Amino acid sequence: MIRFKNLLASLIGLFFAISAYSWDGAQTGTVTQLDVTNGSNYGIRVFLSSGVPMCTGSTNYWGFLYSTDSNYNTYVAAIMMAKATGARLTLYLTNEGGFCHIGYVTLV
Repeated sequence: MIRFKNLLASLIGLFFAISAYSWDGAQTGTVTQLDVTNGSNYGIRVFLSSGVPMCTGSTNYWGFLYSTDSNYNTYVAAIMMAKATGARLTLYLTNEGGFCHIGYVTLV
């Protein structure tokens, strides 16, 4: 029985470890600044109160979306709502050439 519990605990730990490595970064905080520019030039840039680089391998303190990203309008609506209300959100990001591309947003 103890072996089974140890195996189960190891499998659960492995599952969470794999999930954590799916993204190059995950930052939680309130939106402190939004920059909006040409859709193909990191169209919307989101700065959080966390005050640290957004993803591994990057020195940027912002995450971005392209206007061509799937579900772009919904991402922007959620991020702008969080900014307007002061709600906390978590951004999950991938490193693309040293810049952090937002791939998933959670309102906390």
